[in-house]
Amino acid sequence: MNSPVSAVSDFGGADGLPSLWEWLRAVPPAAATGVGPAARAQRVHERWFATRPLAGAYYEWVFARAVAAGIDVRVHADRAVDVRDSGAGQAVWLESAPEPLVVDAVVLAQGHIEIRPGAGERELAAHADRHGLLYRPPGLARAVELDELGPGETVLLRGLGLTFVDQVSLLSQGRGGAFRRDRGTGRLAYRASGREPVIYAGSRRGVPYHTKPTSTLVAGPPPLPSLYTREAVAALGTGLDFRTRVWPLVVKEILGGYFHELLLGHPDRAGMSWPEFSARLAAAAAQEVPRLVAAAAPDPADRYDLDVVATPMAGREFDDADHLQRWTRSYLRAGLRRRGDPRYSAELGALAALGSAVLTTLEVAPRLTPRSRRRDVEGWFLPLGGFLSSGPPRRRMEELVALSEAGVLRFLGPSPRISAAGTAFTATSGVVPAHVVRATGLIESRLAEQALATTADPLLTALRGRGECAADPATGLLAVREADRRILLRSGAAHPRRFATGPAVAAVCSPERDRVPEFGFFAVNDAVARAVLSVVAG
Repeated sequence: MNSPVSAVSDFGGADGLPSLWEWLRAVPPAAATGVGPAARAQRVHERWFATRPLAGAYYEWVFARAVAAGIDVRVHADRAVDVRDSGAGQAVWLESAPEPLVVDAVVLAQGHIEIRPGAGERELAAHADRHGLLYRPPGLARAVELDELGPGETVLLRGLGLTFVDQVSLLSQGRGGAFRRDRGTGRLAYRASGREPVIYAGSRRGVPYHTKPTSTLVAGPPPLPSLYTREAVAALGTGLDFRTRVWPLVVKEILGGYFHELLLGHPDRAGMSWPEFSARLAAAAAQEVPRLVAAAAPDPADRYDLDVVATPMAGREFDDADHLQRWTRSYLRAGLRRRGDPRYSAELGALAALGSAVLTTLEVAPRLTPRSRRRDVEGWFLPLGGFLSSGPPRRRMEELVALSEAGVLRFLGPSPRISAAGTAFTATSGVVPAHVVRATGLIESRLAEQALATTADPLLTALRGRGECAADPATGLLAVREADRRILLRSGAAHPRRFATGPAVAAVCSPERDRVPEFGFFAVNDAVARAVLSVVAG
């Protein structure tokens, strides 16, 4: 999984109800039927990353526990394709059933919805069909059969996030390759099966997401939120542009989290006290912040430059493709060291502040212009947060380095130019002059951008066609009423018996929620559940 066992829970911290970590320690192994004795026998700790089958066993246990509590649960293993009003209730039409289910209320919890390919994706798919190539549009990682992409063939992967990590695993281990750790050096090496393709991968930044940290804060959690608060943004007014008006506050918040840990947790490297720094940071104008950072961190290696962290390959150019591979591997190894070495724990303070800043940004989003909200927040800041804090666990990053050393995985750098040319797909690196890669496959290794206007989901398409749902003007997602997630009709009215939650829904975070990040998810679903129960109770 991409989250440690202590952060995975179906209960939201309720007393006596276990997280995955607590469940693994307390529940008899028989409850994890089908997981296998090797997985159950592993010694786990709160920052351990479980296998997905093991997490699946936990989810099944949670479901069985809910059913055993006396709730009448009826599972229909079918796809819902339409919902219509039916008297005082709702008629749910299933794909393979002749008659609908008539119920009191409906909750749409479909996760990432299916999206129709755009014009560019359709052109690439048509090119693949004409020339017998492989093309996969954006979506979840899926296995690629040998008759689709043979051993030694070249495939391009566009996107270096979590979907990329999953796809690379399917193309390597999924084809019989194996990783072995050297007992002497501790380094991970890849032993190829001979069935792997050659993978070339690139993205906007050119490097994979940062690995999850394994070290901990020395000075304890920083005080958050500190400078970037709802009140501070309210003082700026409304109709704000995020990049010009709000971003300076975000930078201060992140620097505050970083230096709280550096100055208090590593005082031998401090240029001033934490109270002095925090007071000066609060009063500093944006142009004065770099000088303050330099004074607080005498060693340049201890200074935190958010621009460099966000775009590590900006301004770089390499002599040849091998030079690019060596630099990228060195960058990934350095990231592994920094995320696991207590000497660099100040970066964890920055990540804590980044998490707080993401929550505040979602709360103050109504004060931003719709254009800035979509362009700057949805299109830039939230992806930056994912890049810095939502990457794979350490083991996965070590595997990427090993695959690169084995020549199975090669990096293209930032913003490669990918096109259909002749009888192949081609990729041109922007950081290696004249380096062109020809490939017989192209996989968009990223999730499709969620939008109601482009959904291929039959249920949402039917509702939208009848004006029974609408797109949020700022995000393009399914519009719902903030308080209880009732679906909004095209007229703006809230449907009394239809609700929605999940990544395809606008306003998924509530301004009234607790500041603990994982609680926001449970608070939203709790509000939906209470609203549904009120409908059922009449």
